[in-house]
Amino acid sequence: MENPLWVYSLEQYKIDGVSTTCLRLQDDFAMDVNLLLYAGWLAQQQLRLTSAHLSELNALVADWRDGVICPIRALRRQLRGYPAAAVIRGEIRALELRSEQQQQAMMYDYYQRNTALAREQHTLASNLSRVACFSYPADCSWQNTIDRLAELLLP
Repeated sequence: MENPLWVYSLEQYKIDGVSTTCLRLQDDFAMDVNLLLYAGWLAQQQLRLTSAHLSELNALVADWRDGVICPIRALRRQLRGYPAAAVIRGEIRALELRSEQQQQAMMYDYYQRNTALAREQHTLASNLSRVACFSYPADCSWQNTIDRLAELLLP
């Protein structure tokens, strides 16, 4: 299941501030961190994310994310208040990570079948904003956090 998207995601997530910024976007604006990392990965390859590509990709992974990843995450978070469940929480965290890796494998497979994205330099901010607008279209209150993530993900 390891692929270039997964490798990129693991590398970027280790950068100071990336994980907290991504989790803020996830928790405050219901954004899919995997979609944000995908947008960054595309930008690294100088590819512009389109609305159609994002919509199709989201449709592909939505059931997995909503039916598998989100419930696992909710259970892990629910166990925070139980010190005796620390080991179980760790096991659930590992399961959550494997389920995220599975989602990214689905995304990478989609990318390989649908690589008709335009080549363009400096697409990171626009790719991330496209995911944000798609995920949280109500307003742009996420803009400062997206800008921060773009600063962190720049090579």
